[in-house]
Amino acid sequence: MSAYLKLLMSITIPIVIICACGFALQKRRPVDTKLLADISLYIMAPALILYALSGAHLQGENILHIFLFSIVMTVLLWVLAIVVAKLAHLSENEKRGLTLTTLFSNANNYGLPVLLLAFGSAGFALGAVYVVGQVILVNVLGMYIASRSQLNGKQAMIHILKAPLIYACVAGILLDLFHFRLFGGMETAVQMLGTAYPVLVLMILGIKLSTTKLKGLKSPKVWLGVILRLAIVPLLTKLVLFVLGIHGLLASVLFVEASMPAAINTVTLAEKFGGDTETISLVVSITTILSFVYLPFFIAIS
Repeated sequence: MSAYLKLLMSITIPIVIICACGFALQKRRPVDTKLLADISLYIMAPALILYALSGAHLQGENILHIFLFSIVMTVLLWVLAIVVAKLAHLSENEKRGLTLTTLFSNANNYGLPVLLLAFGSAGFALGAVYVVGQVILVNVLGMYIASRSQLNGKQAMIHILKAPLIYACVAGILLDLFHFRLFGGMETAVQMLGTAYPVLVLMILGIKLSTTKLKGLKSPKVWLGVILRLAIVPLLTKLVLFVLGIHGLLASVLFVEASMPAAINTVTLAEKFGGDTETISLVVSITTILSFVYLPFFIAIS
């Protein structure tokens, strides 16, 4: 209990305070989150990833484990969502929504700041490699699911190549592999930009929560998505980590990342391709709010 309270104070309280600032700002003076999201995605996140990876001393075994874990979890969660949707007699549109929120966690915008607070730069570096894989999956598999296979391979590849996180990750791994460091001035600039990333994305999260509509809160399909993401996914994650023989810091990082709330990107995908945005938005909001309580517990048992 004392460990939980310590994590609650050191991780959840800072997150809640920063999110509350974004929430209050949006209520007082509406903010263009698209501009803020672009700044975080195209400047701050790549800077933080580049800085963290360039001196992370990553091992090839860890990268292989992250790859295997991502593939196995994706297959299992996809099958799980399809089976549950069929048993619950969901429509095709509702099934796509359930699949998106089950498959994709908020590993980037929310997960990386949490890893930085919980495990420091070493945990963040491992999480960054996992996030790059998630970026690729969201832009390929996520768009495939959301669009009913309407996008061709070329369009999916263009979306992947637009993600600067991938280039920052590759550059960081190469710098680490060949034991190179960024020169003084550049390293300081990259570090300063990266330091601002967690604060900005958590404020964006608070802004998003302030615009959530509560209509449909009593819908069973909403709580079905919440239960899958907050209960079934963490249990399945623990099982996969055990079967693959992953342990130590990497296991903790992967467990926390996979157990994050439903990804905000799923709402964007649903909006773009005419999906069930109301249900998906509620699942994202509910899992995010509940995460303020359950995340310290998950970190403690990770």
